[in-house]
Amino acid sequence: MHDIPLTIKRGKPGRTVLVLVVAAIALLLTACWTSKATLRKQAFDHPTMTIGYWGHGWEARPFHERIAPAPAELIEKIRIENRIEGFSAKPVPADPAPEFSAALGRIESFLPKKVGSLAAERIIGVFLVRDLGSSGYTEAIRDETGQERFAVIVLDQDLLLKRKANDWATWKEKSIFRASPARNVDLTVRIEEDAGNSVENAIEYILLHEIGHALGMAGGVHPSWNGAPPSVDAWPFVRLSWRMNGPVVESLYDRMFSERTAIRPYAFQKSDIAIAQAGSIYRGLTWTNFPTLPAASSLWEDFAESFANYLHVVRGKRPYEVRIRDTDVPDAVFSSCWNEHRCKTKRAFLERWME
Repeated sequence: MHDIPLTIKRGKPGRTVLVLVVAAIALLLTACWTSKATLRKQAFDHPTMTIGYWGHGWEARPFHERIAPAPAELIEKIRIENRIEGFSAKPVPADPAPEFSAALGRIESFLPKKVGSLAAERIIGVFLVRDLGSSGYTEAIRDETGQERFAVIVLDQDLLLKRKANDWATWKEKSIFRASPARNVDLTVRIEEDAGNSVENAIEYILLHEIGHALGMAGGVHPSWNGAPPSVDAWPFVRLSWRMNGPVVESLYDRMFSERTAIRPYAFQKSDIAIAQAGSIYRGLTWTNFPTLPAASSLWEDFAESFANYLHVVRGKRPYEVRIRDTDVPDAVFSSCWNEHRCKTKRAFLERWME
């Protein structure tokens, strides 16, 4: 690191102060970037990122039994990542509540045989914490050759025990929009009938989504989320909705659905989309082959959402409906697309991939 001079012989007095301030800010930014770069390297090189840490003993346990409090080393790695993202949350391990084991067991019972076998081969376990900083995430784990072959799922137990299925689905969907105080617009999502509207079924849907992330990576459906994909051409599912525009990945529908680039789950008041725009946003979605609005946010969310929603609606024969209420306007209702022409190619891919 170069020293910053304390005096400058030439120039106006005010300019000397300005140069010193700019130099100090530059030094601070450099230190911050260096710190983040160091943290990223620590996270990437962390022992929990490789199969050497996890071993292979987990393979002997049934998939539904692979649920446990997060080990101390994984907690350490999550805290590093929270520092990178600027989260103040400091997670701690959580003993699994019965709702999580029940949801995982039911998922194991209805997964198609091919998918269940892949999950048993590649998903090391589901690990629970408190104060994660988000509801959950999936991490790719490298094998002995450095290939991303396995995965772990991390969930915030306390956060996910707070809401029943329809309340959770509504909360997540509304997080894409910021509030519009001047307009009385509301949005609700229904993923369960009244009899099935439970916390356990909310956890089941969340787990399906995270399992979709894990198997999309482990099954070679899409490129790694660690680093920019070199191209989308090598992945048949990805090509159904995405293309390269130079070095940038864009959807096939960005010209007709330009709002897609502003879709960010969990943005809340930081969102660029107001809830008053919800009706037009969902109408735009119907011009695409994305089954849900979060699916349109990235190629990785696309597969995880498609995987979860297909299994939930088609295999599970359960509802999926988004309803938008606006003052003096009839309700706008958007339902599952799996029997519609727009999602025909994705349904065909998933049916082939799962059988």
